[in-house]
Amino acid sequence: MKKAKKSSVGRFLSVGNNLRLYMLVKTKLYFFSLAVLLSGCKSDEIVAPAIMQQEVYNTGSLNYLLFMPSNIQAQEQGKFPMILSLHGIGERGNDLPRLKRDGLAKRLDGDEAFPFVVISPQCPLSTEWYYDRTDTLLIKLLDAVIARYPIDTNRIYLTGYSMGGIGAWDLALRNPPRFAAVLPIAARAEGGFNICVLKEVPAWVFHGAKDDVVDLFKAESLVNALRNCGGNVQFTVYPAVGHDAWTRTYNNAEVYDWLLRQRR
Repeated sequence: MKKAKKSSVGRFLSVGNNLRLYMLVKTKLYFFSLAVLLSGCKSDEIVAPAIMQQEVYNTGSLNYLLFMPSNIQAQEQGKFPMILSLHGIGERGNDLPRLKRDGLAKRLDGDEAFPFVVISPQCPLSTEWYYDRTDTLLIKLLDAVIARYPIDTNRIYLTGYSMGGIGAWDLALRNPPRFAAVLPIAARAEGGFNICVLKEVPAWVFHGAKDDVVDLFKAESLVNALRNCGGNVQFTVYPAVGHDAWTRTYNNAEVYDWLLRQRR
């Protein structure tokens, strides 16, 4: 294992990536024009609006929200670290804005300092992240994203909360070499896997002590089993928190600093 303010379109030109430049300009021009129309102000009185997540409808695998950072401090050789973020059960369907109601996607719009590319796929209403081999769609999406955007494949991180946390465990257990770290929140794991296949993948697990949806014991058991086989795992329990252990976690800057220290 091997062991973020200011940006401009010119910086994107410097990495020679025309696709990212096109997406950035298209997105910012759209929201700039929208701000002008809604405000009734002259264009020279409007400050360029903050970066927003884009909706990507993908018939080949899964629809997703894309956050492309304007902060380039974590960029290395023209490539960015990436977070694959899996939502909870209440955000399933075919309505991408729904993903912004909770989790990591809720806090990203307007965050000019956030240094990661974030891919937030939407799970179909008919299944869950860890049923019906939905993992194959996630890996297909991951491969497509790597081919399309400037992603550093040695710095791909996996997180999820509740159903998405279970999905994060499931996806990591099936594909341990693909991820530099895994961050499951308020989650348990499906049976049938040897947790020790993840002993080389750093993990930081979060849970609420008062969780009445996923019992704390189920997270503790995973952490202990991983530790027993030499796994690199941290465990944070919030004493007064119930099932929603993710809001506090995703608002914690130390989480992202920790992720950036992990490499595949």
